[in-house]
Amino acid sequence: MIGLDTNILVRYITTDDLEQWQNAAGLIEAEGQLCFLSNIVLCELVWVLRGKPYQFTRPQISGVLKAMLATPVMEFENRPAVYQALQRMKVGKADFSDYLIGAIAHQFHCSTTYSFDHKLIGEKGFQYPRTSDNTTIGSDRAES
Repeated sequence: MIGLDTNILVRYITTDDLEQWQNAAGLIEAEGQLCFLSNIVLCELVWVLRGKPYQFTRPQISGVLKAMLATPVMEFENRPAVYQALQRMKVGKADFSDYLIGAIAHQFHCSTTYSFDHKLIGEKGFQYPRTSDNTTIGSDRAES
């Protein structure tokens, strides 16, 4: 098994540099070779694909992640959490990385994940801390 950095995946997915794409493809498509993908690499990948110059849409990013999950040579640091984050990203407003953070926290039996990200208000498993009165709003507590 080999580990892959984000830039290898970006070259493989975008084919924006033919020489680097060939090198990346050689690594990923080598017969009998498993490729390890850490959670950090996946978060970076989504961030890079979403930004300039690539500007992938959410559905395009979802498609990339879905294809990677279906690829037998890809080994994930936490496949169930990645799958859950992908499913939530498809229907939610927050970023893949936010949902991945929440999925991992849930695996570690956290009762909730606090975040100042407004996109997560109302999302199951997340709460927005209200510092003004030490109460919280979100999906796990009734709003006052």
